[in-house]
Amino acid sequence: MYVGWKAAGQRLVSRAETVGMGGLFLHTPDPLPMGSLLELLFDLKTGEVRARAIVRNSHPGKGMGVQFVQMQPADRARLNQFLLKYAAAEAESLPLSSSQTAKTSRTALDKTSEKAPETNQFERELGERLELARKGTYYQLLEIVPDSSTKQIKQSFYSLARKFHPDYHMSRTELTPQLKELMGAVTTAYKVLADENRKAAYDAQLASSGTYSLRRAKTASQENLEECFVRASEYLRGNNFVGSIVWLRKCVEMAPEEAKYRALLARSLGTIPQYRNEAIQQFERAIELDPWNTTAFVQFAELYEEMQLPSRALPLYSKVLEINPLHGKARERFVELETSEASANR
Repeated sequence: MYVGWKAAGQRLVSRAETVGMGGLFLHTPDPLPMGSLLELLFDLKTGEVRARAIVRNSHPGKGMGVQFVQMQPADRARLNQFLLKYAAAEAESLPLSSSQTAKTSRTALDKTSEKAPETNQFERELGERLELARKGTYYQLLEIVPDSSTKQIKQSFYSLARKFHPDYHMSRTELTPQLKELMGAVTTAYKVLADENRKAAYDAQLASSGTYSLRRAKTASQENLEECFVRASEYLRGNNFVGSIVWLRKCVEMAPEEAKYRALLARSLGTIPQYRNEAIQQFERAIELDPWNTTAFVQFAELYEEMQLPSRALPLYSKVLEINPLHGKARERFVELETSEASANR
């Protein structure tokens, strides 16, 4: 099957394989770098299908694996219908002759032998990590200690995501269930340990069970930071963004590597026209510290829209859809802004 695609001002047609509802692999000698966005168009027997996708793995000289991030329901239905028909046809196909079977078996064996050491090592690591996910603590799973900083927790999470996320192993469909289970556990561990309140509750649970002795006296700086954040939160709950700025600035000064304080400060600064340049800087730093925080991306995009800069808001909404393709608000604003931009260019 051949698929038309365009990105970065170029239009190409490539042979596709390993097609599924989540994505496909495109053969091209000059694949795009990971994270690149592209538009796809392929004509199936069930009808034309259009989609937006992101490059999840890139192999120079060979091709790239892409994940669908946007597809209309009608297109998704046509793709699903095609895959169902293809699977049925495969199941009904005649068996190979004995000579063909032997040849195929030898080829498969040769390929397996070539990849055996690397494949076996990865599968062992996956199995060990799953064992920790099922029986260990969140700290053991992420390979950190209770005193690890938020930055260290994030670094560990990103490292595991790059290694075990199913999108990086689209050709290993037999491992997909285990990879999904592991990434679900890793994500849960990250969300708990990266959130101060949830982490405290988890530590108390471990301490009460005797797993770890985690109760520690808070330092003066921790108490001051918490006090400032409590004061800032009081203003935020009352939508008094101006009043929150002083306390959020203090939070950022005491914890410059904490993305949440910078994102909250950026949001408050953005409500005051003369502070919007600083708000942009704080949003950029918050996203750099926590590139998976969709809330910060959306609020940053909203600021650009309020500043009448839709061309800057559009890629931010696109990034949200890369992280979470089901994000309703980001999808709605992305489609509306893209449509407006296309109309303006006609």
